[in-house]
Amino acid sequence: MRYLVNKNQGNFYSMIGIDFGSQSIKAVAIKGKKGSFQIEQCSEVPTPKGAIMDYQIQNQEAVTKAVGTLLKQMGAKTKYVATSVSGSNVISKIIPVENTIDTDEALQDFISRESESIVPFANSEEVSLDYEIVGPNLEDPSKNDVLISATKTQNIRDRDIILSECGCDVKVIDLSVHAMGRAATALVPELANTESKVCAVVDIGAVTMTFGIMVNGEIVYSRLQSFGGDNYTQSIAHFYNVPYEEAEKMKVQERLPTDAKHDVEPQHFSMLCNQIKRNLQLYSSASNNTKVDLVVLTGGGSLVPNLADYLSNQIKKEVRHPNLLDLAPNLKTDVFKHGAKYMTALGLALRSFEPCQI
Repeated sequence: MRYLVNKNQGNFYSMIGIDFGSQSIKAVAIKGKKGSFQIEQCSEVPTPKGAIMDYQIQNQEAVTKAVGTLLKQMGAKTKYVATSVSGSNVISKIIPVENTIDTDEALQDFISRESESIVPFANSEEVSLDYEIVGPNLEDPSKNDVLISATKTQNIRDRDIILSECGCDVKVIDLSVHAMGRAATALVPELANTESKVCAVVDIGAVTMTFGIMVNGEIVYSRLQSFGGDNYTQSIAHFYNVPYEEAEKMKVQERLPTDAKHDVEPQHFSMLCNQIKRNLQLYSSASNNTKVDLVVLTGGGSLVPNLADYLSNQIKKEVRHPNLLDLAPNLKTDVFKHGAKYMTALGLALRSFEPCQI
């Protein structure tokens, strides 16, 4: 996938991946090379309350301070950073384009002319846009499928300013869903360049769930929904009559009462399963490919014990829950056992091994 912001110009840089979340800001540093890398460090800091909403920066000063703290924790050896944008102001879609339009110049001219119909933002001058030829259109061989990605330029500008003020040099600003797909491919290698494998990547964040379909290592379909780990926390708080903060600690520290498995957990699992089933149905309706081979779970909301097994039994598909800490056992602790919430940051850091196309 090409990127919304690319300052790499075909060179390789060792980059820290930084993921701006509504609940926490996360970072991953790696070393090595593509296909053979090690995780050097993972770290996170709480997102200041109300500072990021719908993945948009609301309080630049507070977020800058939090990122500064994060970078100090990381003890970063490089100033280069890859980050991403997500949320309702991000668009990713595939359009059919005549295969005679197959060069950068021709595609850029076509997309410039058609941008108003392709990207439904009120002011196209305030939009950053990128594209990539995915492959031949299955219904019309005279056309190629072109993946278009766009977001409001302000989203990019805000992240660039914050990271620059923290002494970083931003080389890439990607789409979060593509970073998730890249991380999934790195940890589940058979997903890459395998025509028979169609994978659903389900990232369960604090307040949203990102659903993406990956074919041959590329995200070709994505949706964002308002459903996440906070739904479970709120259920715990309500059922046990405890404050939200205490319910979150009970969930994260896995110290829920035994009866939770019969009271609040089944309802949450069922609601989440229905969300995933619905997304699978929508993908099938929107594409010629109705078969999904497996599901990969990521995000902090995926850390509820036994969730992967439950989903596998209900949707009748293989469900993987890759743990990036398996590549860094020295980082594991009694509390920090699974790195699912760092998958987006890992996918961003993996840009270190890929020169930019632009």
